[in-house]
Amino acid sequence: MCIRDSVGSGTSSAGGVLVLRAGSSTAATGGGAGVASGRGAGTSSGVVRVRGANAGGGGSSGRLAFSSGTGATGNSGGVVVGSGAATAGRGGRVLATAGSGTSGSGGGLSLVAGRDAVATGAKGTGGCAVAAAGEGTAASSGAVEVASAKGGAGGGSGRLVFTSGTSKSGNSGATSFGSGGATGGRGGAVAAAVGSGTSGAGGAVCARGGASAAATGGACAATGGEGSAASSGAVRLASGNAGSAGPSGRLVFSSGTSRAGNSGALLLGSGSGTAGRGGAATVSVGSGTSGVGGSTQLASGGSAATSGGSVLSLIHI
Repeated sequence: MCIRDSVGSGTSSAGGVLVLRAGSSTAATGGGAGVASGRGAGTSSGVVRVRGANAGGGGSSGRLAFSSGTGATGNSGGVVVGSGAATAGRGGRVLATAGSGTSGSGGGLSLVAGRDAVATGAKGTGGCAVAAAGEGTAASSGAVEVASAKGGAGGGSGRLVFTSGTSKSGNSGATSFGSGGATGGRGGAVAAAVGSGTSGAGGAVCARGGASAAATGGACAATGGEGSAASSGAVRLASGNAGSAGPSGRLVFSSGTSRAGNSGALLLGSGSGTAGRGGAATVSVGSGTSGVGGSTQLASGGSAATSGGSVLSLIHI
């Protein structure tokens, strides 16, 4: 049996409105409103479908709004969208997609946490936005993938932006990329790689500390992991191999210039050894198979007001 409730249509004005509302209460909780499909004892349960009707030639389709009411003296209600658990199968998917556009941009998809609107001087924080994969109790946990779609023939693919917001009277938020620790295996790798180019230069990777208008600028560090029972991890800086028509990329280690003081020093060295010898420091250049081998130069800085810098060679025996 099918039970259908409908309201009248309008030929010169808006169609009738259909409202399903529970009763209010002045002394206790208001009544609940529920929409549930029928149970299928031998097969699947019924579908619950909520949608706006298709639009005509001169307007947009109706929007869907799922929202809890406001709270006058307490918390507002939560909004929960999810699928049920499965006893002998996999859990149902939850899918949120925006519509495509044939003559304009596709629809956007936003996940925004609530704003803190407490009085000035009171302590409160905005809501958190979390995207987390499901736990795997007997196997791997689920993956979290954030990716832009491929670009068409006349444009680039969409960019990904991971950034914290600005701050008016305190520190801005940090941005952390990392993998979790492992109890019976190795820690997960963190890779930052850019795409290659078939008709232009490959993409660049840049790691830069923040500037400061009143104090020291932020530092930029690359450090290998500590090995508590074996060797620590290596740090390798290398340019890629060149093709058949050009040299390989150069490596530049340099401190910045200074306007009213000394420029930064450049230190190359190895750490000391407590129960062994200190590590060697080697500077070498490549050999040439059809030309002269590379040269090594060690030059001190010049001065416009006093003596130039010295070149020192110290040998400890």
